[in-house]
Amino acid sequence: MLIKLKTDGNNLAIIQICVLTCGYTDEEVEEVYEQIEEILDTVKSNDNFIILGDWIVVVGEGQEGHAVGKYGLGVRNRRGQRLN
Repeated sequence: MLIKLKTDGNNLAIIQICVLTCGYTDEEVEEVYEQIEEILDTVKSNDNFIILGDWIVVVGEGQEGHAVGKYGLGVRNRRGQRLN
């Protein structure tokens, strides 16, 4: 789901997602990621955006870049690596 809000400054886009569980094939999950990319293409470069939802991943311990905070748990799985 994508919601776009007009504001006085830069507009705000909020994207709510739920990625398929591990019972789905990699091809089906890849299709969902492609749909997310298509939605992101509709967001203007000067808009602020928030992506929230359930990515069904294990991001693991330790901070890496801006996508994963320093308070993750466990060992990063393959889908967690894809998210980063």
